[in-house]
Amino acid sequence: MADRDQNSPMHIVASNGYLEMMRLLYEHGAAITQVNEDEETPLHRASHSGQTIAVKQLVEWDKRLLLMKDEMGNSALHLAAKHGHDATTAVLLLAGADKEAKNSFQLTPLQVAVDSGQLGTCQTLVGKGAEIENQSDAKTVLHTAAYYGHDTIARFLIQQGATVDRRDDKGKTALDVACENGRKEVARVLLETDEFESLMRPNDIIPLDKHRNPENMERDTPFRTLLKKFPDLAAMVMDRCVERNTEDENEPILCVAYNFEYIDDTYMSRVASPDGDGEQLIGCKSPFDENFKLIKDAQAYSANYDQIYRNHPLKMMANAEKLSLLSHPLSMALLKYKWNRLGRVMYYSALFIYLLFIISLTEFVRHTKAPYNVPMGNDTYYESSFFEDNETCPQIDIQKPDFFWKRIAQILAICQIGIEFFQLYQRKFAYLTNWENWIDCFIYSTALLTVYDFTECSSTSGVRLNWQWLLAALCIFFGWINLLFMIRKLPRFGIFVVMFVDIVKTFFRFFPVFVLFIIAFSSSFYVILQNRPEFSTIFVSPIKTTVMMIGEFEFTGIFHGDSDSHTEKMFGPAHNALAGVLFFCFCIIMTILLMNLLVGLAVDDIKGVQEKAELKRLAMQVDLVLQIEASIHFFITRMKKYPTNRFAHYPLGSQSRFGIWWTNFRKRFGLNTSNDDDSDMLMEYESEITTELRSTLKMQFNQLDNLQQNIDVMYEKQIRLEAMIRNLARGLNVGIEVEETDY
Repeated sequence: MADRDQNSPMHIVASNGYLEMMRLLYEHGAAITQVNEDEETPLHRASHSGQTIAVKQLVEWDKRLLLMKDEMGNSALHLAAKHGHDATTAVLLLAGADKEAKNSFQLTPLQVAVDSGQLGTCQTLVGKGAEIENQSDAKTVLHTAAYYGHDTIARFLIQQGATVDRRDDKGKTALDVACENGRKEVARVLLETDEFESLMRPNDIIPLDKHRNPENMERDTPFRTLLKKFPDLAAMVMDRCVERNTEDENEPILCVAYNFEYIDDTYMSRVASPDGDGEQLIGCKSPFDENFKLIKDAQAYSANYDQIYRNHPLKMMANAEKLSLLSHPLSMALLKYKWNRLGRVMYYSALFIYLLFIISLTEFVRHTKAPYNVPMGNDTYYESSFFEDNETCPQIDIQKPDFFWKRIAQILAICQIGIEFFQLYQRKFAYLTNWENWIDCFIYSTALLTVYDFTECSSTSGVRLNWQWLLAALCIFFGWINLLFMIRKLPRFGIFVVMFVDIVKTFFRFFPVFVLFIIAFSSSFYVILQNRPEFSTIFVSPIKTTVMMIGEFEFTGIFHGDSDSHTEKMFGPAHNALAGVLFFCFCIIMTILLMNLLVGLAVDDIKGVQEKAELKRLAMQVDLVLQIEASIHFFITRMKKYPTNRFAHYPLGSQSRFGIWWTNFRKRFGLNTSNDDDSDMLMEYESEITTELRSTLKMQFNQLDNLQQNIDVMYEKQIRLEAMIRNLARGLNVGIEVEETDY
């Protein structure tokens, strides 16, 4: 006799824990090995429902039930573990159930319990000797806990000795799995372990043929993943990369060691391919030796240094506007190291050379007479075509410009053009996408064309041809503007350039409205005042109208000027009245309203920049340092002592003799002011306070995690205890009421 699911009476009474009915059926010959439609025995049903007493009775009658499996390959222990029945699991294990048995999905009872998030059952299984991991399975229960986001189970497994950095068949650690599935708390638990360094070490492999491809994929590392998904966890990793060594915790900090391995991972180790066909770059092996210097076989992970620049962790922080990460002591130390070791020398050298070039060019043009204003005896030639129309150079009363400035500008322009061609060769198409490169090429090429003597007359007199003179004007203008963009990279001055650029962007967004007002008034002025020279043509009128916006009205000259000639007269009172009304409207709308609107927009832009001044300052530092590295990468790769993954700082003094001498020199001559001392002391004090706060917050967070874990365990046990009481009362036929509580 069975129901529609082929459940026998023994299945039904066992699943409900009716112990007396089970005994009665068993005494009358009921089979306890009979299976239902899902190939489940009564023991399966009792284990599924957590009927501990019924389970104990069934295994006492026949231990062979422990070996029987349902259609999914689950034993009774699998079902008890899956549904979190701790007591039932303990009874089955005590009776001899195989704790390493696998179902049809090759899952052990422990893996099933982890899948379901049953912490109590996991504790029971592990306490009875269930294996946390084995060598045959690449994927461990820790990977499973990370996939489903069971942080309390992950913490328990780690405490029981689970291998934190073990990789599955796809080469992923539990941290990779947690980040992919957005399991932040599991990732936090993993990063709090002592093995966090092995978790953060990338496992990527790049064949050299792919490395040479400029379009190769960007490198993706665990730290970059944390930056994108969990920035606060990235900050936690950065905290652990700063070590403060003191002989006594109450003593001042003697040394601060910074580990740059995760925030500056440009280089990888080059090894032979496993198949012996070529070479490859691997991330699991450090490219630095025991002295923290690049090894011989180290190589940048991409031949495209523009891609390295865009994909650098510091640049990612700047793009994401993560001020807390950019201002972290680790980031600041890396920027300081790169700037002091190489960036400062390269930047100021380039700035000095460019400044010498633009000054030389300006001096050359300043001492050169314009081709339309050349004195010759008692006459002066005002026609610019004179020197182009005459093959011979006339006797002119001018002094040829100094040869020195011309030669300096010429040599520097040729050198700079050579550098630009070299960058074009290195960066290829990426070079053409940067508008600053186009400006540089225009400046240097026009400078060469300006100083070159195309005619014998230019060589003897120094006078330029007309088109050369026009090029000189453009070259000098863009040359000094380009200098402005060069000093923009310095944080001290760059913030003001950023303000200016933001104001310009706002103006161009407002420009369509501005142009419509200009067209409206200039057209009206042209119609009504075209007898005046200022508005005589449709092309001159907009220029005069725009100039009037800054206050140059010339009201008297327009309305009460010399009107004796017919061409400048205004005819009739209606004519004068309409012109006056238009002029009055212009003063109100354009000069007062529109200009104040532009000022207000500019003030808002400046305020917005000031609010993010620290962020923009750090972002400019990042751009400056990384762009310098990208522009001279061919030189850096040969400087094996420049790149490093560790840096030590001594707050109490420099290690070098020069540092000690420089400090004494400043003190002796009064250069070591109290303000500097106070600033240094304040920075050290802030650093210590920040470190202490981070440590306190971390300790409190760990305590909260442990408390939450204990609450979860108590809650599960309370639910199971209530279920056991209900079943026991039902088996004894005793009525009992349990208050329903929302947990």
